[in-house]
Amino acid sequence: MGIIGLLGVVLFLAGVIWLIVISIQTGETTGEKVLWAVVNFICQPLGGIIFYIVRRQGLIPLILVIIGWLLLMYGNYGMMSGMMNQPPY
Repeated sequence: MGIIGLLGVVLFLAGVIWLIVISIQTGETTGEKVLWAVVNFICQPLGGIIFYIVRRQGLIPLILVIIGWLLLMYGNYGMMSGMMNQPPY
């Protein structure tokens, strides 16, 4: 994984943690806080999109998650394509 993939991991994790904190801060009941925290922890980036649509909060961390996810996928694609071009040992 190159520098682009590492940057993607950092952005993705920062956005996920930020979304979890926002979901805990904005929940009305304890059950709602736990539910949104678990959804934002397990189901990213789809969970962040659903959280933003339902609660209308957390746009900036959602953008971080999406950009991080895209960079991570691009970095993994570059790594895998490089491995496919190498001859077997």
